[in-house]
Amino acid sequence: MIVAALCGSLRKGSFNQSLLNAAIERAPQHGFEIAQVDWSQFPVFSQDCESAAPASVAEAKTVIHSAACILLVTPEYNHGVPGGLKNAVDWLSRPFGDTTLTGRPMAIMGASSGYMGSIRAQMAWRQLWYFFRCPVFNNAELAVAFGSKSFDENGVLVDPGYSEALDRYLDGLGKWIGGLEK
Repeated sequence: MIVAALCGSLRKGSFNQSLLNAAIERAPQHGFEIAQVDWSQFPVFSQDCESAAPASVAEAKTVIHSAACILLVTPEYNHGVPGGLKNAVDWLSRPFGDTTLTGRPMAIMGASSGYMGSIRAQMAWRQLWYFFRCPVFNNAELAVAFGSKSFDENGVLVDPGYSEALDRYLDGLGKWIGGLEK
């Protein structure tokens, strides 16, 4: 079972990439694999160009079509979703009628430097995902706060509480996806 993951931050030293790395490492213990989707080369979306999407978009769609679920690992920018990740979602959903995202189960987690741990961005993604008529994983939430204390200088998740929360999240996600496939 494969989960296609998109990290919402391209920043070096990103807490969200560190969180995704920890999830990728631990996912096999929970019965699935996480394949990261690279959206870093997506241009700014323009409907004028959607019929001739770049190769990077086609490659990302291939990974997503092979997956049972999409995992968004999202930071929170100005109380909302990161524009780059929203741009990637726009590309992945086009041209009109494309089924890459339609009905595809989605899960969300995130990390931030502040005390909210990206929870507002996660709520906004839930609302945005409604458009695609998708089930959204609700059995567990993961919003890592105070990233500089939760990860060490090498990006390793060191907070024992968040480490346990990540395992509970991945366990619940694996069971949820397994239940969807029946």
